[in-house]
Amino acid sequence: MITKEMKVLEVMERYPATRPVFETWGLRYRVCIPCNSLFDTLEELARNRGMSLDKLLADLNRAVASGSNTCPRCRG
Repeated sequence: MITKEMKVLEVMERYPATRPVFETWGLRYRVCIPCNSLFDTLEELARNRGMSLDKLLADLNRAVASGSNTCPRCRG
């Protein structure tokens, strides 16, 4: 489960299925999330960009539940 304390980079590396979610949210808020917030926690990202943290977490966790989510290196 993805939590607000996790960093953007950590989520993207551990759960590749979340990358399209970050792209969609980035387009909606006109920001390249990986470019500008890679080392922020999800909570910091949401607060700094005026995003709904609850909706972001829901979208990310939905992507994890429905996709191929773990990278071969991470095993987790």
